[in-house]
Amino acid sequence: MAQTALLAIAAGEPAGIGPDLCLQLAQQGQALVVLADKNMLQQRAALLGLSVQWHDYDPQQILPLPSGHLRVLHVPTAQPVQAGQLNPANSPYVLNLLTRAMQGCQSGEFAGMVTLPVHKGIINDAGIPFTGHTEFLAEKLHTEQVVIMLVGGGLRVALATTHLPLRQVADAITPALLENVLHVIQRDLMRRFGIAKPRILVAGLNPHAGEGGYLGREEIDIMIPVLDRLRAQGINISAPYPPTRFLPRNGLHNATAYWPCTTTKGCRY
Repeated sequence: MAQTALLAIAAGEPAGIGPDLCLQLAQQGQALVVLADKNMLQQRAALLGLSVQWHDYDPQQILPLPSGHLRVLHVPTAQPVQAGQLNPANSPYVLNLLTRAMQGCQSGEFAGMVTLPVHKGIINDAGIPFTGHTEFLAEKLHTEQVVIMLVGGGLRVALATTHLPLRQVADAITPALLENVLHVIQRDLMRRFGIAKPRILVAGLNPHAGEGGYLGREEIDIMIPVLDRLRAQGINISAPYPPTRFLPRNGLHNATAYWPCTTTKGCRY
């Protein structure tokens, strides 16, 4: 459990929109600390014509700052930054931000971390294998099973896979994966969202959820046996629905949609 209410904001790709978003946060007054190169932020503020009062991060000073002020934990870039110009030499800086924020969360220094956009391609161009924040943090934390959940605007959608090429998704959908992911969803809906009796709706992988096997058999051969087994354990979980069933206009309430692929349409709750 974190000892403070201070959020760590990892500023992301220094040539991208992340620094701009951090500077917008300064206009609101928040209990947060931005992890970034302070010189780069100052240059970006001047470029955008923003007036910001700068505060060097001090772990003993954690009260919210007023509007127009920004607390910064300085992490230097390897080379000077020009907005809009990607530079592979600064890719290790991006990962250093994530690592420092993660370590602060582990120690209780930060209450949580927010990650701003990175450019996966430029990180790989630097010779660093990188598929996303999720996989990077999972490896650092030695976590075998992670689940991405998208929450906001009346939507709560969980994914079975993380960042995969689309042609690999069907092969990744195995009984063991489905069972593990759905147990994570059930547990965390209760523990983290405070839902005493979660209701989980499952989208099929194929069009029309396979149309009885004529448009794919993943639902019949892989998904349905797992869902039947979990339902017998007391989990309130649906059979695979066609993905279009979860469009918001259908008015589904008090449910969490679970997608067995990386493309989502959404489920209103």
